[in-house]
Amino acid sequence: MRRVTTRIRIGSLLLAIAFAAAAVRPVRASESGNAVQQTPAAQETPAAQQSAEPDPSIPLKITAIDFGWEGWGDGTMIESNGECMLMDTFMPDCEDTLKEFLLDNGYTEFSLYLSHFHADHFGNMRNIMWDDRFKVKAVYMPDDAYLWATDNDYADLLGWFHSMDIAIRELAVEKGIPLIVLHPGDSFRIGDAKVEILYGTTYESDDHDREYLNNNSLVARVTGGGIRYLTCGDTGEEVEKKILAEGIDVSADLYKMSHHGGDTGNSYEFMAAVNPSFGFFNSTDDAPDSFANGWVETPVRNLMEFANVYSSRYNGTVTFKARDGVITVRAERNRTPKIMTYRAEGGIGLSLTYQQFNNRQEPKDTEKMQAAGVAAAEKHGLLPAVYK
Repeated sequence: MRRVTTRIRIGSLLLAIAFAAAAVRPVRASESGNAVQQTPAAQETPAAQQSAEPDPSIPLKITAIDFGWEGWGDGTMIESNGECMLMDTFMPDCEDTLKEFLLDNGYTEFSLYLSHFHADHFGNMRNIMWDDRFKVKAVYMPDDAYLWATDNDYADLLGWFHSMDIAIRELAVEKGIPLIVLHPGDSFRIGDAKVEILYGTTYESDDHDREYLNNNSLVARVTGGGIRYLTCGDTGEEVEKKILAEGIDVSADLYKMSHHGGDTGNSYEFMAAVNPSFGFFNSTDDAPDSFANGWVETPVRNLMEFANVYSSRYNGTVTFKARDGVITVRAERNRTPKIMTYRAEGGIGLSLTYQQFNNRQEPKDTEKMQAAGVAAAEKHGLLPAVYK
């Protein structure tokens, strides 16, 4: 991990934090071929298995978690071959909702992944790590070097976020949980699925503000079940342009829209490069209309040219299950917001996939469900929700 404490001039409080950080040094994933091998608390994985390409016949399950009508933030569960990883953990006020979801669905042992240091993404990391009902196998996190302010004026903006970063680190040490710092080029495995860090933690600007933290999100792609899933935290259009300019391959079959579907990112050019069959975003029901509607309208309409689009706000918890390159979608409820009535050619709205079967029929009779889904789609002039 890069050490930048020698150039910090932000007063005694943050100097004390710096001292604590030095004693809580996470493992950098790129320090060896297998980051998890660096810690005694994690089991070693044979190098051959690490380098092997994921088996498309082993299912990959990606669940966009519903955070409740008054909640906020991001939270997605990744599952492969008996292992799980929770990517981001919502705002602190979603603690009960998130824990209820985890317990009700049998998620008691998993890793944690943090896309970037904002409260609506790390809000419940410590709450989960403290709770003895859960066993956190590892914490994957961005390099925090960019949180160290180089000017006294930035301390007020970044100091709180960095203090929370240190608190997560200290608790991990206390609990004996491995910490793995992620940088572009790093990769690791969750079950059979491969997680690659394509970009992140390299953005710099004159203003160390909210946008600064968002643009230092990790950009990760998960490969498994014969498909690829791209998640970019809260990155904005400026970073998207850098990614495209550097020729980084961001193509994916499933895409989580950045920054809750907002128009700060999710540019048409970037989403065209991703070219997914499915997409989703997390928004909130009690947000002002200007955020819930205008914020996402243009990006979602653009994405609908490529993909079926879902949102936990309208559809509740949405599960994407991939096997042999086929994605099956199930959602808790079928809500079609007014702003989504627009359907571009080849696109689909936020409904009419398999939601009508939820809580009534398990997805065992695939042929029957697919036939019903196709019939419903044809009736409304849409596309069926299974792609090969």
